[in-house]
Amino acid sequence: MLTSIALVAAAAASSWTVIDAPRPGIEWQCTSMVKQQWTTQVTGGNLQFSPRTPAAKNRDLVWAIGKRGMLVGRNRGLAGGTLEWVTDSGRQRRTLLDISPVAFAEHRGDIFVAAGLSHRVLGDGSIYRLRSRSDGQWQIEKVLDLEEAPLGAYARNGSWYLVTVLGVTRLDLRTLQTTRVHQNMYWWHLDPASIVEHRDRWYIGARRGVIRLTRDGDGYREQWMVPSDCKTFVGDCECSPGAATAGSGAGR
Repeated sequence: MLTSIALVAAAAASSWTVIDAPRPGIEWQCTSMVKQQWTTQVTGGNLQFSPRTPAAKNRDLVWAIGKRGMLVGRNRGLAGGTLEWVTDSGRQRRTLLDISPVAFAEHRGDIFVAAGLSHRVLGDGSIYRLRSRSDGQWQIEKVLDLEEAPLGAYARNGSWYLVTVLGVTRLDLRTLQTTRVHQNMYWWHLDPASIVEHRDRWYIGARRGVIRLTRDGDGYREQWMVPSDCKTFVGDCECSPGAATAGSGAGR
């Protein structure tokens, strides 16, 4: 079992099990009915899973720009959102865009903002580039339209990995070209909202558990890490610690 996995919050499960991805049909339907959602992050080299709370969903995104100020993104879902430039310890605020921000990234001095609003399988997303001007203002340009709204992102070495309701897309921040990394048309059931890389695997926080992608040839093998009390379903889509389909133990 991986000792680097830390479970955060008292409500976290005491153990996790690796299972195969849910099969189309009743398994996906039951998975979509699980209320608990999870988020992933890497802190101090440790992979962490924690329950995703309503407060976390509505938390502001903040990107500090040295001592000049900070960009603040507010995303309230259907209620809309804004991107603001905040200076003087919050005393001065200026709205830059009326968008629903999801994530920030920086490349060669430019700030990129992923934004969008997803309606299950429908949705649209956009990438904006912000460049600081000598007069202290921002040059703002919409540089890319996405077919799907981004729900979470992870930046690495000039690449931005965006998780959506249909999979993971890589955006090259140098060329602004996109490549589909992994696709699963059933992810719209799951509200995935976070993605991190750890030890050459991808971990996506979602409903019921955490999706784990492991390199397999030219693509990725999708497995799930779920609390051990929700290995399968019984009755009216009730979680059960029944037999797992891919063996137990986070290290497998």
